[in-house]
Amino acid sequence: MTVAVDSYRRLPVPAALQGIAEHAWVARHDGGRQHTEVLLPDGRGLLQLVRGTGGLLVDPLTGAAGPDRDGVRGAWTHALVAEQTGPVARLGVQLHPLGLARLREARPVADTWLPLDAVLGPQVAAHAGALLDAGDDEDAMAAVLDGLAARPRRTGADLDHLEDALRFVDEHRGLVRQLDVARSVGTSLGELHRWCSHLLGMSPAQYLSAVRFSTFVRESVGSGPVDPHATVAAIEWFVDAGYPPREVERFSGLPPADLRRLAEHLAARIGSARR
Repeated sequence: MTVAVDSYRRLPVPAALQGIAEHAWVARHDGGRQHTEVLLPDGRGLLQLVRGTGGLLVDPLTGAAGPDRDGVRGAWTHALVAEQTGPVARLGVQLHPLGLARLREARPVADTWLPLDAVLGPQVAAHAGALLDAGDDEDAMAAVLDGLAARPRRTGADLDHLEDALRFVDEHRGLVRQLDVARSVGTSLGELHRWCSHLLGMSPAQYLSAVRFSTFVRESVGSGPVDPHATVAAIEWFVDAGYPPREVERFSGLPPADLRRLAEHLAARIGSARR
């Protein structure tokens, strides 16, 4: 089995989508072998179009699996494994943490999928899908981004304050306390919890954990699709290094026992997928 995608292209988003989306990408797999990657819980949502043979999204801890499909998902709070057998083309737009809250009146909910038309018009989705089928990846990404830019968006003081707080978290790689985050924007812990619950669909602690874990893994594996073998190796090295439990959780977002358990289940999943 190889974990390298056949192609991966990424585009920045225009200034008009600031606070909505962070980047767009297209990944293609030509089939004939299994492609496996880890999806990191980075506190961001995702808009996705899938054309071809959609794969599976598997929770490595529980084994629960669901289709990798068209849709818009809230931010994951835990790592998942994506398994593709192809041939498939996947177009994704990584959303800003507050992207869903700005695009919809409804309260975001972490770890859940919404239909694509929750944020993207059916005609835009169909046009982008046709471009993806034709191999026009950059035009397909541009069509989706233009569709998002044309949508009305919510505004408000709570959104602006929470955006400032999340920027503080990201700038510090999640290595801050909830109290530090609240103080950075001159608010209380209770107000910070309210903002996160209503505008992120998760608690401040969950967001901090997600940012810490994704940053920790990215420092080892780099940008783009996340190699599961490299992820397991990075986690095992960190756990085996003998750091105090408090430091392990502070830097990785997970207690040592949970981190080791994740590595064991990821390794078991990857092993079962080998040819």
